[in-house]
Amino acid sequence: MTQALLIYVLGALLAAIVVAAALYWRYPWSRHRGRFGTAAIATFVAWILWRVVLQLSNGDNLDVDNPLLLGLSAQDVGSGIVTFFLTAVPLGLVSERDEPAHHVTATALIAGALAMFVDRFI
Repeated sequence: MTQALLIYVLGALLAAIVVAAALYWRYPWSRHRGRFGTAAIATFVAWILWRVVLQLSNGDNLDVDNPLLLGLSAQDVGSGIVTFFLTAVPLGLVSERDEPAHHVTATALIAGALAMFVDRFI
C-alpha cells in the first residue's frame, strides 16, 4: 500500500467519523434508522471517489488555497459537492423517499459542508 493511498483512506475515515458524530449529536432526524450511518458511508465513498478522479485527471493543481474563499481550494469544494451528491441520492431516492425533502437536503448539506471543512485542514 502506498503512502498516498493510506493518507486518502485515513482522510476518508476521519471525514466519515466527523460527519457521523456531528449528525448524530446535533441533528436528531439523522438518528432514526441509522441515517447518520448512511451519510458517513457516503462521505467515505465520496472522499475516495473524488481522490481517484483527481489522480486519474492529474488534478494536483486543484489543491491551491484561495484566500478570498476562506482558504478553500477547488479540491476542498469538490469534496463537499461529491459528498453532498452521494449523500442526497441514496437518502432521497432509496431509503427515505417518504420523508420531507428538507430533512434529506439538510443531512446532505451538513455532510458536504463537514467533508469540505475536513478537507480544508488535511
